[in-house]
Amino acid sequence: MTEKKMIGLVGLVLMLAFIYSTVNAQAVRPPKDGRSGALSRVLKDALQLTPEQEKKLEEFRQARRNETKAYQEKMAPMRDELRKLMGDPKADDQKINNLIDQMAKLRADRMKALYQSKKAWEKIFTPEQLKKLQEYRQDFKLKSEARRDRMGRRGGMMMRPGLSRPETY
Repeated sequence: MTEKKMIGLVGLVLMLAFIYSTVNAQAVRPPKDGRSGALSRVLKDALQLTPEQEKKLEEFRQARRNETKAYQEKMAPMRDELRKLMGDPKADDQKINNLIDQMAKLRADRMKALYQSKKAWEKIFTPEQLKKLQEYRQDFKLKSEARRDRMGRRGGMMMRPGLSRPETY
């Protein structure tokens, strides 16, 4: 085999290996179809949930998913309409302001519902489980801050200006 063919063959093999590893390195998303994900398993194991608590949590999650879907279905057309109106120089200011008010009310209602659902969620757990959950949250928060400090406040190496994006300042 000639030297050119050998170099071409090695290059091809390396390129295929790179493509294969890139395709297989994609992030794995948690399941969205109601099956419990990794966080659910950690909660179940760490908090030693009873079967009744697990059932209540699953019902709670399903209700929140439905609420989120309904909110998004209401908000998306409003956003589209607002973009369209704001791009139209002849659009009626009053119509734009009314749409902004409607969107703000929808967001406020959503935030109120989230607050109420947090209170309902906490009722599922015992005081001991809530304390343990708070400890896990604090530990997670500390780990996240440490990770952020290691990477620097502006992100990892690839987020530095000039490496993956042009400097904008």
